[in-house]
Amino acid sequence: MTDAPEPDDYPDPLAEVLEQAKALARPDKAVIYIFRPLLTTKADLDWTEFYARQRAHALGLRVARVLAVDNSNQDRMGMLCRLLRQLDCAVVITPSLAHVGGNPRRVTAFAELQTVDPAQCHHWRTRVPRYELDEALALETQDHSDAQASEGGAYSDSIQDIMTQRR
Repeated sequence: MTDAPEPDDYPDPLAEVLEQAKALARPDKAVIYIFRPLLTTKADLDWTEFYARQRAHALGLRVARVLAVDNSNQDRMGMLCRLLRQLDCAVVITPSLAHVGGNPRRVTAFAELQTVDPAQCHHWRTRVPRYELDEALALETQDHSDAQASEGGAYSDSIQDIMTQRR
């Protein structure tokens, strides 16, 4: 009688494929979006970027690019959308909703939005009508002053307190 090989002696083809996929897999990428006029100093910008990077790390995302824009470009959402497509990203991380004009729908028309303070996820909306996408990408005519006023300033008190303690 011949000894038949045990079932454990055969390699599992599915396990090999999974191991290869894990080796090739890379973490998802994100773009950090900061609207600079909401920040008063270079230190504020540095801390804002630091906290956004921490949020990305907590979500298991790799930061592909930091986009800090000012009032000189009115096509901020269009620029963000083009950058996301160029980098093949689907996630935007921003310090607060004030940085995107107070309305998450401006970003969720073309990507997922994660905010740092408060830590929230605004999911990417699928099947967005063309007119709504056009509205989201429309040129900016306001300077975020209404969003800044509604949130009580550039940051909430919790981030302001943390930044003051660190200095």
